[in-house]
Amino acid sequence: MTAVTGASDAGHRTLIRAGGIICSRPAVYVCCGPGAISGLATTLTAYSHVAAGPPSAERRTTLLAPGGSVEAAASAFEAGADAVYIGLKGWSRGGARNELDRGQLQECIERAQGLGKKVQLALNIIPGTPERKRLLHELGEVAAWGLHAVIVNDLGVLRDIRRNLPELAITVSIGCGALNADDVLFYQDLGASAVVLPGYLEPLEVAAIKGRSSVAIELMLHMVEEFAQLGKCWMPSYYHFAAAERIQPPPRLDGSVKRGGVGTCFRICQQPWKLLRDGVEVDNRVLPSRQISRLAELGEFLEAGIDVIKIQGRSLSPEMVGTLTGRYRSALDAWNRGSRLDWDAASLPPMWTVQGR
Repeated sequence: MTAVTGASDAGHRTLIRAGGIICSRPAVYVCCGPGAISGLATTLTAYSHVAAGPPSAERRTTLLAPGGSVEAAASAFEAGADAVYIGLKGWSRGGARNELDRGQLQECIERAQGLGKKVQLALNIIPGTPERKRLLHELGEVAAWGLHAVIVNDLGVLRDIRRNLPELAITVSIGCGALNADDVLFYQDLGASAVVLPGYLEPLEVAAIKGRSSVAIELMLHMVEEFAQLGKCWMPSYYHFAAAERIQPPPRLDGSVKRGGVGTCFRICQQPWKLLRDGVEVDNRVLPSRQISRLAELGEFLEAGIDVIKIQGRSLSPEMVGTLTGRYRSALDAWNRGSRLDWDAASLPPMWTVQGR
């Protein structure tokens, strides 16, 4: 077994933790068996263009910001976002929190079109059989407004959208858990246009994925790292056995991995947990949650070939979205001009780790 620790021309990367922000961490690759050397060579070859300078004019990296409200979307556009992603009521994992109604979504799409920018729609629930037909019908109506892409978390939904709405771009949500080239190739073969990767991957890993795939790679460069993998949590269903809504027609799509919560995240993991000893409370804590910002390594990720920089945070206020988007816009523009400035990690108040996404 051979272990290789990734390094940049500035030296080996180290884990730096300040104010709850993970700025960097070592990149370690373990190569096993007869294919170890050839596998490593492939990875290094894919990353051989690092430090070669800004991308050509033909490839422009997109800055994708959250839009938890009409005001937040407007703030993101004003701060320099190329696109925003929005949740429609009942269509995303957050339930009714930080989601827009149809009129608000249409308003955001029209604003984006007027600015020459784009809107993505989070459709990361897992619908049941009775819901699929209605979902596809409503998505067709929304797509006709000028929607650029839809973010999905369900393989069946991905397949159905590709078959029925072939002109609509499809992004595979971070909740699908793609972490390597084989994962990305799997979704690429299903018809995905882009795949979202988590921000704790290293530039070498991203470069290896780009070297083997043809879909767009979105990297969530600013996110909250949770103890459970995003999109795979069953806690709301376990603790809230609420029956799905029975009103006809249903006021919202209620399908989700969180069936008992009608697709809603109740933030169970972010509530205080009591530790009891012989029936007596001896401690009170919350489960681990921390912010990750890789802004300081933006240049390395751009050189690795990422197509989209994604910022997590539909729960953020318009002011926070604008400030955070502006930081990434400034850094991206500086890198495109050939500047090699040192960027500090973007930060948010510690409260964001409580608010979550």
